Amino acid sequence: MNLINDPWIPVRRSDGVRELIAPWQLTETDNPVMMLDASRPDFNAALMQFLIGLLQTAVAPENDDKWLDWLEEPPEPNILRTKFTEYQEAFELKGDHGLFMQDYEQLEGSGFNSIAELLIESPGGNTVKENKDHFIKRGQTGSMCEGCAATALFTLQTNAPSGGQGHRTSLRGGGPLTTLLVLDECSDLPNDLWRNLWLNVLDQTQLYGLTGNTKATALPDIFPWM
Repeated sequence: MNLINDPWIPVRRSDGVRELIAPWQLTETDNPVMMLDASRPDFNAALMQFLIGLLQTAVAPENDDKWLDWLEEPPEPNILRTKFTEYQEAFELKGDHGLFMQDYEQLEGSGFNSIAELLIESPGGNTVKENKDHFIKRGQTGSMCEGCAATALFTLQTNAPSGGQGHRTSLRGGGPLTTLLVLDECSDLPNDLWRNLWLNVLDQTQLYGLTGNTKATALPDIFPWM
């Protein structure tokens, strides 16, 4: 499964239809995408951050004028598809190495953990062993679809505090607080998913003022799992 090319992001369109889309379908004008529609609130928040990060990486506007142009008139899906495809190698979910949000090296260990342990609230091994899973019981999640597993993996890797042997602190440090901009209810622009994402994207002038080496553009320079 490739998270750039395959439909895996749950959304709700303007007529209420729920479906899965690939990231480049965000700006489809026929029955546009209005909001994320994952099964969990933390998944929706994580998917917002995933899409903002993808847009920031692949299509950061040159300047404020270009940013405003795309806020008012979103780009064609094929433009997004072309730009996103340049990074598709970093978004494979399964394979040998260089996999999305997974350690590059072969992991050591003889056992397998339940897929439920990707969910931040799931009881850890020690809790289960000592029979202390009182409020949130073990065994509530036995399987996930690939898209849900990818979302759970990203949610954990983005938000996780340190949690004993089961969890390591996320890429952004322990317990990050995230603030996202949303469209004003009184705006004349459609309150769709594209605009609520684009409001959080910086133009290149702002971005380069916050980063280090702007010439480090190879995939391993951008994505830690590569």
